[in-house]
Amino acid sequence: MPSSTAPLTPPAAPGNEARAESSTEAADQERGLLRQLVDAVTDPILFTSLEGQVLIANARARQLFVADEGASEGHRRAVELNQRLFHTALLSSATGGAPPVRRRDLALVDPVEGTDLLFELVCTPAQEPGHPPGHVSVLRNVTALGRATQALGESYQRLRASEQEARSERLRLDLILDSVADPIVVTDPSGGTVLMNDPAERLFSAPSDSGEATRRRAHTNDANFSSFLSHLLAPSGARRWRAVLHLVDPATGAPLPMEAMASQVLSDQAEPTSIVTLLHDRTEALEKARLLEQLKSASTELEAKVHTATAELAEQNEKLRRQALQVEQASAAKSQFLANMSHEFRTPLNAILGYTSMLLQGVNGEMTPQQKRNLQRIDSNGRHLLQVINEILDITRIEAGRMPLNLTGFMLPELIQEVVAEMDPIIARTKLTVLTALAPEVPELQGDRQKVKQIVLNLLSNALKFTHEGSVQLSTAYDFATSTVSVSVKDSGIGIAPEHQEKVFEDFQQVDSSPTRAYGGTGLGLSICRRLATMMGGRVTVQSALGEGSTFTLHLPWRMRRS
Repeated sequence: MPSSTAPLTPPAAPGNEARAESSTEAADQERGLLRQLVDAVTDPILFTSLEGQVLIANARARQLFVADEGASEGHRRAVELNQRLFHTALLSSATGGAPPVRRRDLALVDPVEGTDLLFELVCTPAQEPGHPPGHVSVLRNVTALGRATQALGESYQRLRASEQEARSERLRLDLILDSVADPIVVTDPSGGTVLMNDPAERLFSAPSDSGEATRRRAHTNDANFSSFLSHLLAPSGARRWRAVLHLVDPATGAPLPMEAMASQVLSDQAEPTSIVTLLHDRTEALEKARLLEQLKSASTELEAKVHTATAELAEQNEKLRRQALQVEQASAAKSQFLANMSHEFRTPLNAILGYTSMLLQGVNGEMTPQQKRNLQRIDSNGRHLLQVINEILDITRIEAGRMPLNLTGFMLPELIQEVVAEMDPIIARTKLTVLTALAPEVPELQGDRQKVKQIVLNLLSNALKFTHEGSVQLSTAYDFATSTVSVSVKDSGIGIAPEHQEKVFEDFQQVDSSPTRAYGGTGLGLSICRRLATMMGGRVTVQSALGEGSTFTLHLPWRMRRS
């Protein structure tokens, strides 16, 4: 990274060669000493052109923004990142308009340690007569303010020792000090003011044309500051002192709580040569502390409310647990009641169906046509009632976990043909076309044949019930990738709206549940189908559109599992 260059010295006359050489050496010594002074400052300090090119950088800045040839790859990446972040922040500050002193937070990375660093970037336009304009940037490490004070004191001590020898660089140094936003005051061992930057002058001095109130406030600030310095001016006083000064803004009278950090600058003989004091406005910090206290109070209050709410929630959960236990017990009692009642219903109902069948067979002699029709109605309704009772019994057995699986090997085409044959009388009455499309590659299934037949029979019965004209098709397929067998029943019936497609699989639910519905049934068929399929490790799905028919598909694993 470039540094300042020495001004060109005009050629010396022959008679003045010795003096020219001596002047050149003195100038080189001045520049070297000044460079050492600036490099000794622990805060990164840079002087850049208006285009962002770095012209002068102290040692701390080079540690952050320059990588040596032998540096590691991680070190170089950290330096490149710091350069991009600084350049972006510098351009943002340069285009921000007034005020002339601009500050902003800048996050960088320590290339050596790899840790995050937070600086306060203070950017100030600088114009030195005879030199191009630029910006002086000071990066103030807000986490190490004490070290910055000590480093600034040492830098100022070396600056005083080299003041006469570095006269040509004094203006630039003054610009750098004035660019620091915090007030800085340098006093001699007796307490007399040697140097202060612009922010300090605005605190402790008032312009000649200012009012009486402004001068009085500035005088009060100066008195408070002198009292603060007395801790270091005494012969046995401390070398460093920190305190909070309650100052005021001379112009407005607004209170300014300042954190003052003063340090004695010692000579090589350990004698005090000056005192450097750095003042930092704590208004923002105090406001943050106040807000933090409010936040802690609110957090404590919230914690108490959460504790109370948690206790109430625990009580509610206990009530819900008890209610769930009661519901579970009621459900078990319901299932047991339905199972018992179903058995009680089936015994007399089987007797009714038996005697009805005997009468229809003419055991008691010939019947008139009207008597035969009446008995056939009794037989039909009795069988329907028996089917309803069987469905209720199946539901209760599945819920109670008492529905066993009888796993055997069977061929799916034979089962499909058997279902169609059993439904043939109903198919004949509907006058629908029933088609089958059986895939030849479907292997022998290992599962509960009776339950698979019950599901397919129910799906085909529903398709015939809800299809007035057209056709019903049964098809099978086998997915080699998932070893899954599927049986689909597709109809051209009334269809199901999308919002009702999951409702039909619920217990005692139908699309039309009104007392005047056009189709009978308990609403248990599809619910039983899905429960049986789940028991066998499968599922039942539906694809349908209102008025365009439905396709119900049973998906089963090739080898069913025992539940």
